[in-house]
Amino acid sequence: MKLVDIIWASRPLLHLPVWSIYLVALKYHNNLSGDSFDWIDLVMLAGLSFSAAAAYYVNQIYDFETDRINRKVGFLQSGILEHIDMMKMYILMSVLSLVTGALVSPLAFAIFLVLFVLGFIYSVPPLRLKDRPVSGLLANAIGFGFLISIAVMPGMNFHNAGLLGWDNPFYFALTVGSIYLLTTIPDKKGDALAGKRTLGVVLPQTVVLLMALILVLASAYIAYYSRHVELVYLSMISAVTIIGAMILRRDEAILIASKLPILLLTLLAGYFFWGYLLFIVAIIFSARIYYKKRFGIVYPKLA
Repeated sequence: MKLVDIIWASRPLLHLPVWSIYLVALKYHNNLSGDSFDWIDLVMLAGLSFSAAAAYYVNQIYDFETDRINRKVGFLQSGILEHIDMMKMYILMSVLSLVTGALVSPLAFAIFLVLFVLGFIYSVPPLRLKDRPVSGLLANAIGFGFLISIAVMPGMNFHNAGLLGWDNPFYFALTVGSIYLLTTIPDKKGDALAGKRTLGVVLPQTVVLLMALILVLASAYIAYYSRHVELVYLSMISAVTIIGAMILRRDEAILIASKLPILLLTLLAGYFFWGYLLFIVAIIFSARIYYKKRFGIVYPKLA
């Protein structure tokens, strides 16, 4: 059972944004380059998952107290796993991600190296970027949004760089930044008690929601300028949910505003790559069974 626990402690459901951003950015890149999904993409997706898993393992170690206060489902708090288990897996996943990047290309290695550094200083003192208002936002926007969109073209060089579709990294940096801002609101009580200074803690809720709305509207403009119609719809639906959260001022509305864009992006990635949709259905179904049996809760859910 412990191996199963260790696998779920890597938070595979939280890899959905990583995989979905990669696949949607890949689709638009392939439209420009004429390429198609191949084994390099599978390797890059695996490497990104290794990197994400490492970040989530180390985050759970150093967020132990905050997660306890915020009453989040915790593998450490419940005694299912020990700190040493998390640290061993953090080291293993970090090494695997860097080796994966080194095997693919110098650019891929550089991306995974930056993700490794960001993942470490995001959670580990003394820097702990996640506890700081601006650096927490930038780390998410750059790490999840910008770099993952660039990772779709690990063979990029000076001559073919135009085939990347440079609107995508900026689009996803803005949308990820918007979602990150929304996630700081439900956690602000526990974050404040733990001495963190996230934007959700230091700013009024209305200001944080307004900032999230501005970012998502900016992303809609980029998508419209790039003629990525699907992304325009996605951003505008997200904007409506944020406006709804501003009006209703309820935690459930904020949770929906932060989770619905990820669900829609995942469905869009599944529309582009149907095999991914089947994979997601399988992993969500498995998660429902695991979390019900292990923690007695229904997970995942939208709000």
